[in-house]
Amino acid sequence: MDFKIHYLNQTLSITTLILVYSCAAIQGPSGGPKDETPPELVQTIPSGGSIHFKSNRVELIFSEFVDANSIEKAIHVLPTLPEEPKIIYKGRRIFVEFPDTLIENQTYIISIDRTLKDEHKVALAQGIQVAFTTGDEIDKGEISGTVTYDKPSSIHLWKVQNEKDLTEFYQRIPDYVVDASDSGKYKFRYLSDGNYRLMAVDRSASGSPVSSDRTVYGIPWNPLIQIDDSKEITGQNIRIPNNMGGIKMNQAEWETGNWSTISFSENITEWESAVKIHAIYEDSSIHQPSQFLNILDGTKLHLTFSDLDKNQYVTILTNGIMQGEETIIDSGLIKLRVDTSIDTTNLSIKAPTKNFVLSIEEDNIIPIEIVFSNLIDSEKSQNSFALMQDSISIPFNSAWITPLHSTIIPLENWTPRTSYKILLLRDEIHPIFGQTLKDSVKTISFKTSDYQGYGRLIGSSSEKLSSKIVAEIASMEKKPSIFRSVVNSDGNFDMKKLPEGNYSLFFFQDSDGNDRYSYGRVDPYKPSEWFYTYPDTVNIRTNWDLELNSLKLEQHP
Repeated sequence: MDFKIHYLNQTLSITTLILVYSCAAIQGPSGGPKDETPPELVQTIPSGGSIHFKSNRVELIFSEFVDANSIEKAIHVLPTLPEEPKIIYKGRRIFVEFPDTLIENQTYIISIDRTLKDEHKVALAQGIQVAFTTGDEIDKGEISGTVTYDKPSSIHLWKVQNEKDLTEFYQRIPDYVVDASDSGKYKFRYLSDGNYRLMAVDRSASGSPVSSDRTVYGIPWNPLIQIDDSKEITGQNIRIPNNMGGIKMNQAEWETGNWSTISFSENITEWESAVKIHAIYEDSSIHQPSQFLNILDGTKLHLTFSDLDKNQYVTILTNGIMQGEETIIDSGLIKLRVDTSIDTTNLSIKAPTKNFVLSIEEDNIIPIEIVFSNLIDSEKSQNSFALMQDSISIPFNSAWITPLHSTIIPLENWTPRTSYKILLLRDEIHPIFGQTLKDSVKTISFKTSDYQGYGRLIGSSSEKLSSKIVAEIASMEKKPSIFRSVVNSDGNFDMKKLPEGNYSLFFFQDSDGNDRYSYGRVDPYKPSEWFYTYPDTVNIRTNWDLELNSLKLEQHP
């Protein structure tokens, strides 16, 4: 909600103003430790919880001066008023003035979220709610839960007004809004009896109607929350996806010759074989270019075209991929200008990079990937490498996986914590475009790790299961590795050969049978799948079996 902020006027003559500024300016002391103490609400007039509210003003008094620029987005009156309240700022004191439209027997809440800061830009430690009512008593309904999301989030709550509002609620401004804490927790208080719809959104969309195709949101598994005799509704947990809708083709770039690259909004490694790219030439003929995934960046797909002739533009189309009712990849098209000029720079090595360490396994020979800056004629480049350990030549096999990258696999397994060299022979490497390597022999140095350790996770539910539950464990890394296992009907699961490390673990009811968590959707309305997040970090240790027993993996009212 947008507020009108007013400053109390002070009439000073210019002479007086100059005098005050030069002789009696009020400033914080210089030096000293940085102020990191959050502001606090120390008093409200009238006091919070007041009944029979007849005034048109509430005064908020803080422990220190607050930042005037933070007030507009921080203070809200809930439920939303048809006419905006007036906010008057005076240092430590803020006045909230209401229009003459307060409803009888209604509990109102002044909600102060964590965007409120003091004059040193220190934010509130947590959101604040102050309630008062025009009736005989303050409503006592509460809804609380936890939001799982990588970014700051807000929670929207609508009180359902009629049958039409059941499906169209999201198109209007929410009645109540709170911010989730840093740990994702939230609570609505002072709610009247009735039916409610709930949704969590990226904080950038806080307080606004929800766009079904643009707003990033998550929906709880409980489609309708009812407050009546049960005044405290807990456990309304929500997960928000990082992006809404399917993966999108969002960029195309012509590299050189007949080679181009298209980029997607997310990693498509899992769906590479299902993605089919077509090209429309200027004579409206349809062609299917050769395609392969970028081994270093799973969001990029490389294309090579044939019979371009004199085409100045090519329109690239990608097919849509659906899994049940869920869109995995959106269909799309991009018109791209053809640039068949040839790159004349020398070939370079994209991977391995300097100080690269190859993670190896004891019972499996892991290949090392060599990635080039330009397409290679693999037929002419079959004898391009030599593998050395010190001055000893190591027997190996090599294979061209794509025109941009090759693999080397020693006939006998790598030795742990050992230095190796790959020699690239300039005269044996033949790029399709541009020049070959600048040096006659290019040396790539790398080391091997210790053998990768693996552990095992065994779990069981406290009861037999009546629905399909999937266990998902994700490593706590910047680019997490994810492993999934179906929990059997007896409530047991067994996840073998998990790399050593720390993991997060959660379970979800796979209602749509696609082996992936479904966040729900607002149009047409569909609740999310039930889930349970294991509260502790799961530590997988080499050659250890970790057992988690008596897990509660059934949805209960």
